[in-house]
Amino acid sequence: MKSITIGEKTILRLDKGDELFSALTEKWTAIFEQDGACFGTVEGIGGCDEVEVGIFDPVAKRYVVHKREGMLELVSLNGNLTEMDGKPFFHLHAVFAYHDEDGKPQTLSGHLLKAHIGLTAEIVITRIDARVTRRFDEPLGIRTWEFHEA
Repeated sequence: MKSITIGEKTILRLDKGDELFSALTEKWTAIFEQDGACFGTVEGIGGCDEVEVGIFDPVAKRYVVHKREGMLELVSLNGNLTEMDGKPFFHLHAVFAYHDEDGKPQTLSGHLLKAHIGLTAEIVITRIDARVTRRFDEPLGIRTWEFHEA
């Protein structure tokens, strides 16, 4: 992973073999420790070779996980970076494109749970001067935003 920070933006290049969540955890933890509790957005594109996405089932209150290996074009990565229990928390969604067995293009999308970089990934983190944490909402079965004075 290589990165540069310009103003409120941190630009990351992940390399083949990197794990997206590990890289984001390393970078966001450094930002978090330097700036204190803050809020950020993330966006990116790239190429992966192993991914897991989930689609939330509100009745069962769990993610139905879908896994895929092979060449997966990361068409869109977006989400936010907050804090939960004093630690960085990521909420990311992604869309991947790939070819099926017949060579036809397909997509896989949802809540990103795992992404192993197979080529490279180009990611931009934008820090925002706000304090947003997460708390577990028992009736919904998910973690929701909690706002605080900056």
